[in-house]
Amino acid sequence: MGILRKLSAFARSRSGNVATVFCILLAPLTVLAGGAVDFNQAMNARARLSEALDAAGLAVATRPELSAAEAEQVALDFIQANYPARDVGNVQNVSVSLDNVTGTVRISGESEVRTALLGLIGMDAITVDWEAEIQQARQNLELVMVLDNTGSMSGQKLTSLRNAALTLTDALHSNAPEPDRLRIGLVPFAATVNVGTSHARAWWLDPDGRSPVHGEWFGSGSRPTHWELFDAMSNVSWGGCVEARPIPYDVDDTEPDNRNPSTLFVPYLAPDEPDTGGFRNNYLPDDDGTRTLAQRMSGLAKYDGGRPSGGNPNASCTSRPITPLTTSRRTIDTALNAMQARGNTNVAMGIGWGVRVLSPQAPFTEGRAYGDRDTIKAMIILTDGENVMSGGNGALMSEYAAYGHAVNDRLGVRSASGTVLSRAVDDRTAAACRVARENGIRVYTITFQVRDDRTRDLMRDCASHPGLYFDSPDNETLQDVFELIAGDLTNLRISR
Repeated sequence: MGILRKLSAFARSRSGNVATVFCILLAPLTVLAGGAVDFNQAMNARARLSEALDAAGLAVATRPELSAAEAEQVALDFIQANYPARDVGNVQNVSVSLDNVTGTVRISGESEVRTALLGLIGMDAITVDWEAEIQQARQNLELVMVLDNTGSMSGQKLTSLRNAALTLTDALHSNAPEPDRLRIGLVPFAATVNVGTSHARAWWLDPDGRSPVHGEWFGSGSRPTHWELFDAMSNVSWGGCVEARPIPYDVDDTEPDNRNPSTLFVPYLAPDEPDTGGFRNNYLPDDDGTRTLAQRMSGLAKYDGGRPSGGNPNASCTSRPITPLTTSRRTIDTALNAMQARGNTNVAMGIGWGVRVLSPQAPFTEGRAYGDRDTIKAMIILTDGENVMSGGNGALMSEYAAYGHAVNDRLGVRSASGTVLSRAVDDRTAAACRVARENGIRVYTITFQVRDDRTRDLMRDCASHPGLYFDSPDNETLQDVFELIAGDLTNLRISR
């Protein structure tokens, strides 16, 4: 009986079942755990594949001139660079398709990931795939380059700027979906801006001398027009530059209007300064050296048949003319190659005219309407140094530039200090930047080999976004910056 009871108890016993079940389930549990690792590796490979195909698609889309075979090779090169062999997975079955009509690039591919433990159940590899679709935006682009052409830009700096800008025009024209969708303009600036002598006596250039700042240096009474004085002199003519309008019109986009003379532009003419007293721009002999400063400045007989020597009525007119928005690559590239480096810096004048070049209204009317949803308006502003308005010059308080003589207080500050005057130009620069941004212009700013923190901060604040400000300490970085901006302006997007 005792033996039977023990046998019966043994049959009913459940101790040891957990270990038995665990042993039975150990193999599938191991496969499942290892499978999770394998699947995680596959998802990582898919993420890497998507990055590589997106990069390859963007690279192909920026070069619409490629043939199908060339496009495939460019894609493979980018995939290899962005998905190196050391990464998990083996890229295969890459396919590239181009649709030049819609501007679409599609790239698909697979990554085969060898498994570790899933092979135990016959799954030797996991294959993941991805398809990237790149759509080139079919928008109009209007770009103006506002470029520093001052004396400090001479030599290699101007050469580097020219080369970088030509790289940008090449990239934009190569990627333009349709030629008439891209227009580029150029505003070289120094102490003034040159609108071009072809506009001489245009209605908006105040031919009748009605602007309150036209001939302001003459004093009270019936003032001569700058046009009359250029005509009176025998061996010189208007160089094409303009002066700043009265504040706030100096930097805004108010359209010239004969009903409001303050909105008219004044042709730049630096008046002859007295023979004595250490004045800097004396180019005609005074009628009477014993008279007062005001009398010497207002003496007009010296202009009749006068032949300027030792100075120049176009003294601060040193930059090449504006190039209005154009679809012609040859026109803009020729203008870039013609840039020259002379004179002081007035960034405010450059930006103000950059806005006017993009504007749909006079004096330049090539721009499409502001707010046009199919048009991107952009401006690149580059300077290599701080604003400069030279103070001193005796009782006139400054050299004659875009804002005239400082003694006439056209900048809102009457001072012989170059520092004070230059800071006032900084304020007008900040105001010009606000005008550009408020008009919906995408503003890129570049400081080129600038050591002045104030100028860097001014340009950073000028940009539409801090990320659109670039500091270029050397020629190589400048080239990279223009290429980066070109890529941004190409306005490619990953649509899928």
